[in-house]
Amino acid sequence: MKKIKKLLFVLTILAMLPLGVFAKEKVNVYLFKREGCMYCASALSFFENLSKDEEFQNYFTLVTKDVSNTENNNLMVKAAKKLGVTLSGVPFIVIGEEYFEGYSETYDDSLKKAIQYAYEHDSKDLIAEGNKDTSAVTILILVAIVGGIVFLIYMAKDNHTSEEEEKVDTEKKELSNEEKKTTTVAPKKKTTSTKNKTVAKKQTTSNKTSNKKTTGTKKQTATKKTTKTKTTNKK
Repeated sequence: MKKIKKLLFVLTILAMLPLGVFAKEKVNVYLFKREGCMYCASALSFFENLSKDEEFQNYFTLVTKDVSNTENNNLMVKAAKKLGVTLSGVPFIVIGEEYFEGYSETYDDSLKKAIQYAYEHDSKDLIAEGNKDTSAVTILILVAIVGGIVFLIYMAKDNHTSEEEEKVDTEKKELSNEEKKTTTVAPKKKTTSTKNKTVAKKQTTSNKTSNKKTTGTKKQTATKKTTKTKTTNKK
């Protein structure tokens, strides 16, 4: 019973694991910008205000990259290649698998829809794709699955072993009971044989006694005959 409870507990944990591992995560909104860029500043102001919205603050995280930094500039170029875009300047905005070049207030609704779509459909993060965090999540999932399978195999083998042990114990008990029965019956046979011997002895004794009596009678008869004979001779 305890083993069954443990098994059910592990299965429950494994069933709940996807809820934690695959819980909805915020979408990363990448804003590639440069200091002194007026349009970059306007785009930054829009996203900062949107991040304070009760609804959208749960949907995205703003990640700014200043392309004055060589590493950030190279990251923007790689993202553009993945998206099949020929860069014309900044701001360059990437949301999931969608991108926007430049910025104006006419983009606001499209940007909101892009954020919401990426959040609801778990769109790929092209910028962070293959980073350490993603790999860590993948490893965690694999470890959890393999661990669950190994545990189930162990439980199955352990259960099989316990069943065999129970069978062996049952057989031992049966053999023990049979031996007890045999041991209990044996003395009865000996008692019977002892009684037979006692009866036989009694019969032999009685026979000897009767033989003695017969012999004594014969002797007495012979003595009487002898006495009679002697008396007759005297006459």
